[in-house]
Order: sequence, then C-alpha cells, then structure tokens
Amino acid sequence: MRVLVLFLCAAAHNALAFSPSMSFSPSRVGSPSISRASPLGAPGIAKKPLLLPARAESLLPRSAAAADLAQIPTEQLPEWRQNLDLKGWANEVRAIEKKYRQGQDEEDVKHLKKILNWSLALYAIGLATAPFAALPWNPISAICISTAICARWTMVGHHVSHGGYSAQVGIDNRFHRSKFGRGPVRRFIDWCDWMQPEAWDVEHNHMHHYELGEKSDPDLLERNAHNVRIQKAPVFVRYMQMAALMVMWKWFYYSPNTLKEMYDREQKIMAKKGVHVEQPFKLPPAPGGFDPATKACTVKYVIGEMFKLNFLPARVLFSSLAPYFTAHFVLTPLVFYVLFGQVAALTALVNLIAAEILTNIHSFVVVVPNHAGEDIYRFETPVKVKSDEFYLRAVIGSANFRTGGDVNDFMHGWLNYQIEHHMFPDLSMLSYQRMAPEIRAVCDKYGVPYVQENVFTRLHRTLQIGVGTRSMKVWERGD
Repeated sequence: MRVLVLFLCAAAHNALAFSPSMSFSPSRVGSPSISRASPLGAPGIAKKPLLLPARAESLLPRSAAAADLAQIPTEQLPEWRQNLDLKGWANEVRAIEKKYRQGQDEEDVKHLKKILNWSLALYAIGLATAPFAALPWNPISAICISTAICARWTMVGHHVSHGGYSAQVGIDNRFHRSKFGRGPVRRFIDWCDWMQPEAWDVEHNHMHHYELGEKSDPDLLERNAHNVRIQKAPVFVRYMQMAALMVMWKWFYYSPNTLKEMYDREQKIMAKKGVHVEQPFKLPPAPGGFDPATKACTVKYVIGEMFKLNFLPARVLFSSLAPYFTAHFVLTPLVFYVLFGQVAALTALVNLIAAEILTNIHSFVVVVPNHAGEDIYRFETPVKVKSDEFYLRAVIGSANFRTGGDVNDFMHGWLNYQIEHHMFPDLSMLSYQRMAPEIRAVCDKYGVPYVQENVFTRLHRTLQIGVGTRSMKVWERGD
C-alpha cells in the first residue's frame, strides 16, 4: 500500500503536464447561471444545465467535408484511396446496419441484463471480501470491484446512454437513454461514477462521435497530450507522465472536461435564444494548431482558479464528484465500521482505493487506444453526419481489439468493437459482436484499412502518440 501511495504522490505531479496553464481568466464566483438578455441587462433566474437532444449534429459551424486534396496528385495518395469505390462500400455497410438494426429484439435486452448481472456479481464478491486482507490489500476484492466499476461504465452506461436499447424497451423503461442515470437518484442506482451522465452525453455521445478525430474532438490524444509531446524531457520521463495519468484519469481529466464541454455546448445553444449561460471552465485555445478548440480541463485548472479566489469551477466539479466519492469512500467503509469495527472498515477503504487505481488503469487501457496510433487517421475538416465519408472516417479513425465471446468482450469493456460502434453508435452490444465479421469483410473487399490488434499492442501505439515519438495520419494531408 505504501508503494501505491508513493506512486499517487508522484502521479499528482507528473500528470500536471496534461493540464492547461493557469492563465488568468476572470470568472464570477457563484453558481452557474443563465440570464436572458434584455435592454436593461437584468440577470435571469439561475437554472441547472439543460439536457440536450439525443441525436443533434454539432452546433459548431460545419460545412460539407470537402478535403482540399486538389493540390495533391492522385498518384501520391495511398493506393487504397486511389482505388476506393466509396459509394459502393458505403451502400454495403448501410445494408449491414439495416439488417442488424431491424433484427434487434428482446434477446439484445436480455444480453444487456446478463452483462449487468455479471458486474453486480463481481461487485458483490468484491464488497464481501473487502474487509479481509492477508496482505496490505486484498487483490480479489480490488480486482472484482475494479472490473465491476469499469463494466458499469464502458458496457452498461455507455451503450444505454447511446440509445442502444431504447427502441426495444420503450421510453418509460430504466434502460431508455432519456431515463438512465438522469437525476441524483437514478445516477446513484444506474451509474454512479465520477462523470455526470448529462455531461458525458455531450462530451462523448455528441462531440466525440460526431466530430471523431477532428480538432474539436475532446478525446483527441494528439491535441490533449500536446504539452507532453513537445517536452524536451527524456522519453522515459514522458512515458512516466502517461503512466501517472492512467491511475487517476477519470476524476483528474474526464469528469472536469465533460463538464466543460457540457457548459460550452449549452452556451452555444442558448446564445441563439438570447440567453447567457455562465461557463465555469474558461480555457484558452489549444496549442499546436488545434484552435478554435480549447484546452482540455483538468483538476489542475480548478485548483488554480481557487488560488485566484474563483471558486465557481470547484463548486461545479464538486457537485459531479461528490456522489461517487461519498458512496465509495465514505458510506461503504462506514457500513463496514458499523458492522465489523474499525479494522474491517480501514481494510475495506484500502481495497476500495486499490480498486479505484485499478479501474482507472483498466478503463484507460480499453478506452484511449481506440483512436490513437500512427496507423490511425485524424481530420482537419468537418464531415456531414451519416454521409459516406462519415462512415469511412469511423473505420479509419478507429481501431478494434481482439473480438468474439462474451468473456473476452466483457474484459475489453465491449470497446473492442469501436469501428462498428463509431459507424452506428446506437446499436446494442450483441449487434456489434455479430456484425463485426461482416463489416471487416466489406472493408477487405474494397481495400478500406480495418485496424485490429491486441489491446496491449494498441496501448503501446497510443503511448507513442502521447509522448510524441509518433504522430497520427492526417486525411487532408494525403496520408
């Protein structure tokens, strides 16, 4: 346990390289507010952030994705691009989508419930063994709890919030995307994690999926790791910074950044209605040629603002972090204290902290490598949603891991089907598992690169991007 504590101390320092600089950004101290513009400038009534439509396209200015390739001679493009019959390929993948979308039924819902029950069983085993440890911590307890937390996010919360089961269960069911995790009670029951579900809906379901690999994609590693990539520090030091991020990335980066994107999106929506929304997280433009996107928001930014006596970001972030922190690190040990005493409670707390570190590492390994590597494309121009090129970008901007079999897919967080998932975000886990061989066959037929490798190979390729020893392909450059 001493080793884990020391590593966390080192991590808190090293991971700061991923954070925005603490440049001054004046912000009013107080709760997030919405005020309607008026001739007198009178503020309106404070409200909570609004929920956004499920399938809206980006509100950023977007045009048809006509990449400026006219200046690049055709013979200089990769052979697969020269020979691609994009229309024919897109027609075939759309036919596969239609086949599996129409084929979804109660079997898909039963499969979801099976995966949920697996996660609940692991969590029960982890809690039952949490107060007991021959070592400073109990590996069985920590691994079970860690895997259960990862499963509730990457499989259950992820696919339900995309609407993968909404058509089968109906709008009044807990597994409908409009109900799942919404509000404090449902969040606690359905998906209690560091991220606020409404913020995740904006950052992931909208921006990441419909702006995949673009400058505005909040999960674009080459942009977010720019400060690490340009460092003059030895490569092994940069690798250590990436390792440090792994152990705490959910609460250090993901929670505050999803909140930033949620408020940013709502500002754009409400501005069209003459309503001002206060943005608690005011970040400068991202360096490295990725503007007009802004830097990723991390806990470092929030702490920096507190030193400037701006407590608004901290208040907003605390409201997102508090439910998970309270449930896992206060209430659960308290139950063990009441039932079994102080030693059992402290042992359980140690195992919960170990599980938190493990689930951060596990989720990083299966989430981040999906869209990074020197063989993966990023994009300089926007694309029309559901166009032929949109589907193509989903393939060449993503990577799959080893697929097949519920146990294998479960341990990968069902994120080993990222190509299929990015093509058709609102299908079920079972549909992805079944359609993947057909999508790959069509890609092979038309010569479209379909990247699929072992998850640890993909992790290595991802870390190369993070530390700056490799760079991603750029579509508009003719790669």
